[in-house]
Amino acid sequence: MSRTPQPWMVTVVSSSSLDTDPSFLITFADAKYLFNCPTNSTRMMLKGKFGLSKFRAIFLSRIATECSAGFPGFTMTLADSGTKELEVHGPPGLSHFVASTRFYLQRDNLKGHIKETNTATDNPVYKDENLTVIAIPVTVDGSSLSVPSSPASLKRKRSDSPEGTPASKRSSIDNRAEARRPSPNLEIKALRNDPAAWRDFVISRILPGSQGTSLYREKQATIQEIKKRLPTWTHRRVVNSYLIIGPEFRGKFNVKLAEALGVPPGPNRAKLTRGESVTLSDGRVITPDMVIGESSRAASLLVVDCPGTDYIEPFIQSKQIQNIRSNGQNQLHCVFHMAPLEVLQDTRYADWIKSLGPEVHHIISNHDICSNAVNFVGSAAMQDRLSELDKELFRVPYSDKVDGALLLSKLDLGPNVHIARNQVIGMRPLTSPVAPYEEGLDLAEAIASLPKATDKTLFEGVREKILAEIPSTIPCPGDDVTLTFLGTGSAVPGKYRNVSGALVTIPGHGNVLLDCGEGTLGQLRRHFGTDVNDVLRNIKCIFISHIHADHHMGICQLLLERRKLSSPKIPDLFVICTWTTMVYIQEYSEIEDIGLDAVRFLLAPEIEYRKISNTATLDTVLTINELRATLGLGSVQTAAVIHRTPAFGLVLRHKDGWSLTYSGDTTPCQNLADAGKGSTLLIHEATMSDEQEEMAEQKGHSTVGQACEIAKRMEAKKLILTHFSSRYPKLPVLGNNARDGKTRSDAVTSPEVFVAFDFLHIRLGDMARAERYIPNLEVAFSEIQDDEELPSHDD
Repeated sequence: MSRTPQPWMVTVVSSSSLDTDPSFLITFADAKYLFNCPTNSTRMMLKGKFGLSKFRAIFLSRIATECSAGFPGFTMTLADSGTKELEVHGPPGLSHFVASTRFYLQRDNLKGHIKETNTATDNPVYKDENLTVIAIPVTVDGSSLSVPSSPASLKRKRSDSPEGTPASKRSSIDNRAEARRPSPNLEIKALRNDPAAWRDFVISRILPGSQGTSLYREKQATIQEIKKRLPTWTHRRVVNSYLIIGPEFRGKFNVKLAEALGVPPGPNRAKLTRGESVTLSDGRVITPDMVIGESSRAASLLVVDCPGTDYIEPFIQSKQIQNIRSNGQNQLHCVFHMAPLEVLQDTRYADWIKSLGPEVHHIISNHDICSNAVNFVGSAAMQDRLSELDKELFRVPYSDKVDGALLLSKLDLGPNVHIARNQVIGMRPLTSPVAPYEEGLDLAEAIASLPKATDKTLFEGVREKILAEIPSTIPCPGDDVTLTFLGTGSAVPGKYRNVSGALVTIPGHGNVLLDCGEGTLGQLRRHFGTDVNDVLRNIKCIFISHIHADHHMGICQLLLERRKLSSPKIPDLFVICTWTTMVYIQEYSEIEDIGLDAVRFLLAPEIEYRKISNTATLDTVLTINELRATLGLGSVQTAAVIHRTPAFGLVLRHKDGWSLTYSGDTTPCQNLADAGKGSTLLIHEATMSDEQEEMAEQKGHSTVGQACEIAKRMEAKKLILTHFSSRYPKLPVLGNNARDGKTRSDAVTSPEVFVAFDFLHIRLGDMARAERYIPNLEVAFSEIQDDEELPSHDD
């Protein structure tokens, strides 16, 4: 309390929108503290230029996709940026959630302190020289949830509150995988008998810090045991709100008053500074308030998560909330409300807001009130400019500016109520919420700031000229199949590209999603707008190539959103993935019902094209046949590829005569070329530029030239390159691999080639047109600066 006062503030990092949920950042000169870490947190940090240093703690209000889905990715980014230690606080379920990430979150240099709030108490859950944080946990009677660690079969009976079945009735997939794992030593077996201790042990190996024991330094038997399923998670749904109290600063010692009162320099002045009274030689008693100025009250704020009306009463009646108005010691300056419209309309909640007084600022975030203006303006600005070239291929992301102010004005919430957007609120000195920019204007500014090389006049008449040059051809099978690229970057999201995801639309049959990186659902919403629910309903298959985070971290959010679609009944969804991915998804479903009762898993190794006849069980064969019938496919097969973890490509061959191969992440792989022989389309990663071949091999990736070479070996007719590193230009240098579609040096044997962008929407039949755009795109991108590079996860 005696240190020099320093300013501090709180910033709205993200609010409720099509691709973000609320998150708030407290900043001191020497520390940062994040409250909630939803999907796209890393990307919003990049956009807001908040920096990645000095993070001390993350506080989660719920273990739910809208509050914590971005935590694994952001934690990896912090670790890769040099963070050595991090406290993470949240309600029960936090440890289970973190332990479930053990297959991909491993960061040996980061020491993670995972702390659950189990009971309400006045004692702080976190305290340092800057902040005192008190958790306000709220649960609702009857909200208990008990789910088994695995489903009883590949398809479970659907129910609103699944209770599941005993672990002894696991699916055949589960039993086959478990049977291959060796027995651990007796000490580890005993530890597993205590579920909480076992989760803590697992976490200690995921985030051990430099002095801890890494998973990779454990005994092989222990490693195999850690890879097994976590103990069943049984809990009550708990929601944490947080009271955050800043530092209190004692008033300044007044030397002149001390001298006037006859207090000499020395021990007596030191005592007064410490708050102690002193008695002078003449018997006078000098108290601290006689020589020390008035202390500044500690400023405080509330982060409130109230997800439904049944949480209102236990929240406002909690001891911590009741004490806020009666305790005048701390100055409540602002309250952040994560509350749906039904909560704000409830008179109990509205009356509580008004009871806090007219001087308190309230920041409201929910999907009914907040704007759906574009968040990732760099990518949107490029799409806007490219749409001048071809509005069919390059679509501007959807935005819908809700008139939240009108809706908010109809609510009786009192004064100083603000819609969350990007406000900064000063806590010392106290200031009102101020938004650095108006939503929508930043997009206009981003478009205006694009270099002259991307001026729309560059594209005038290009499309019409190219259409006139393309010779008429007989329609080919698959021409009407559409690709929508949702993420075309590698490892970490960037200014222009999100992480992996591509949607294949097969007319008359449905959609196949190829990988599902963090933020995929938001990308779907931005691309398809009001039609997104139909798109989600028609996703019949999701293929996850491997366990690295940039390829699967969006799947739980997408499954949850799909589960909410009740009418008409959603069809079963087939998920092809590795065993580790399946286990992660199933373990997460114990925390939040993401609709696994409508999911049919297929293990990628069991349908590998060289082995399927030997490894496929009857269950697998029956499931594959159902998938084939659903999508009109002649065959569905995987191909083992070469990466730093078990990884697979996918080969789809349709009864209509077209075929598609997707590489996932791989170095040049002959097995993939053989499996996809003669494919109509190859989608292949091209993470590195050609001069980075050695680095590509080290990291298990391919260069642009290597991807093109695999396409030739495969005899693929068309090639789309994707999965580009943010280290390199937004448009990779294709060299002689593609020109304008007419002058390729070996046009007879080379496929049509194009480069994927986020939101690229392309029919296979339009590849010839797209390839001819490349010279224009090379000019347009020649002056675009590279992404502000985040530390790579090296995945």
